[in-house]
Amino acid sequence: MIEVKIGKNDSNQRFDRFLRKYFKNASLSVIQKNIRKKNFKINDKRAKKDDLICEGDLVKMYIKDEDYNKWVNTRKFKDCDFNIDIVYEDDNIVVIDKKKGVLSHAASPKDYGNNIVDQMTSYLYKTNKVDSRDLTFKPSIVNRLDRNTAGLIIGAKNARALRELNKAIKNSQIHKYYLTIVEGKVDKDFTIDTNIIKNENKNIVKSNEDGKRIITKFHPLDINDKYSLLECKLITGRTHQIRYSLFKNDTPIIGDRKYFKSGIDYRKYGLDSQVLLAYKLSFNTKGFLSYLNNKEIKSNQTKDLLKLKEKVFNESYTR
Repeated sequence: MIEVKIGKNDSNQRFDRFLRKYFKNASLSVIQKNIRKKNFKINDKRAKKDDLICEGDLVKMYIKDEDYNKWVNTRKFKDCDFNIDIVYEDDNIVVIDKKKGVLSHAASPKDYGNNIVDQMTSYLYKTNKVDSRDLTFKPSIVNRLDRNTAGLIIGAKNARALRELNKAIKNSQIHKYYLTIVEGKVDKDFTIDTNIIKNENKNIVKSNEDGKRIITKFHPLDINDKYSLLECKLITGRTHQIRYSLFKNDTPIIGDRKYFKSGIDYRKYGLDSQVLLAYKLSFNTKGFLSYLNNKEIKSNQTKDLLKLKEKVFNESYTR
């Protein structure tokens, strides 16, 4: 007999869902069979698949050691060096200011350690802010940025925070703002509302009536006759949403060679990718994360983008 005490990351969920995560290497049919055979008890009572488990519950498993070892989630933590700029952290979330050129998560095994997810996980485990021995939960991010888009990424430190953050994003209760510099004079607010599909081979998006809807609001902060500094507010969140929307508006982002070959001198300004920064987050959540309401979290990289804006604007004035 094996005993497992339910922690906070596994509380408030159905027993069969817990078992599917705990016994990662067991099939659903094997799990259901053992539930039917009464091989599990919760607080000394026969466990049913739809029982709700709570923190502190004691689960007794009447199974062979060899089966347990074969079925249990054997995920092991492989640490890595971390170099992350944390702009906000509490018991539930961590907000990281990603640098341009860094992946949000690994795209292949060779990317291990060179992405925000791995570095965040290593930081949280090595500083004992999250228990690396937890078999059913691993810290996760809830928003992603393109490799060459810098700025704020939100990480969840426990399962409840992860669920609530995902729900808040789905319900538009977390507001994400970006800064960018575009070619063209934008002297009033505008919104791009269209449908797009993604070309996976070329990693670009294009308009398509049958595609996914994107909505982005744009507000000019500073302009001259040739360039504009814009604040962009995401209403939806899709791949290349801001980049494509501004290209479609004939006000492309400087440095964004994927959608537009800019006339700007790339070498002069040290540009090798789109000038786009996820610079601000604000919250309007309910319940568990409502303590974050009316809080604004900002990127430390904002000043660098504004310095670039001054250089670009001043150059255009002197021509």
